[in-house]
Amino acid sequence: MENGTTDDGPNNGVHRDEVPVSPHDLLWESLPPKVVQELERPLDPNLISFRKGRKGGTYPYIEGHTAIDEANRIFGYGGWGYELVGEVTQWVTERVDSDTGQVNRSCSYAAAVRVTVPGAQPRADVGFHTVADESAEGHETAYKAAVTDGLKRALRSFGGRFGNSLYGDGVADVLAPSLRRTLVDLGAALNYDETQVRAAVRARTGSDVNDLPVGDLVKLVEGAARKVQEAAEAHAAPQQDGPAELPAAA
Repeated sequence: MENGTTDDGPNNGVHRDEVPVSPHDLLWESLPPKVVQELERPLDPNLISFRKGRKGGTYPYIEGHTAIDEANRIFGYGGWGYELVGEVTQWVTERVDSDTGQVNRSCSYAAAVRVTVPGAQPRADVGFHTVADESAEGHETAYKAAVTDGLKRALRSFGGRFGNSLYGDGVADVLAPSLRRTLVDLGAALNYDETQVRAAVRARTGSDVNDLPVGDLVKLVEGAARKVQEAAEAHAAPQQDGPAELPAAA
């Protein structure tokens, strides 16, 4: 065996008779060590976005362009690819209002996407997106969003670096640092420094900002964001004395 090859061909520089550096090498045995190291690192909280969801909740997610940027950075621009598996399908559902008898129709698109990275098994998943408005642009947006959702879901199988850590019991460990930083940034926009933000949070909640659960942090961030928006809309009005008041966590 010479120059990183075996009787079966190239082995990407991994020698089968060597002891793996970590247990993960048994799962990613053909990926370059640098890629494995990147996949094992925790998700950067700065890459997380938030959106409103069901029942007024706030949910974390990774945007499509962020997932693609991360894949390019971790695997290399020529080190991965993705493709549609079959056609993008349209789903039409109808629901009859039991009180009025009116038929409500909704349309969605579904797309199966497969991600291929040399040295790992192909990963595939299905994306889904509902049409927001019945126009050509609305259908085009939903069509593309279904493909993007499928891509993100397929990449999630590579672990926390692609947002898989945003699901399950470990989500607080990922979100809390990002939410705390966002709260401090919003406080700065309201003329608070970090010490004042922490003091205001303690006065409102009775707890240090580092001890607050994610749910309370989300409420504080949402409230501070509203204050910043209100201040921006009233920028021409006479400025108040001192910083604006941070909202309570509940």
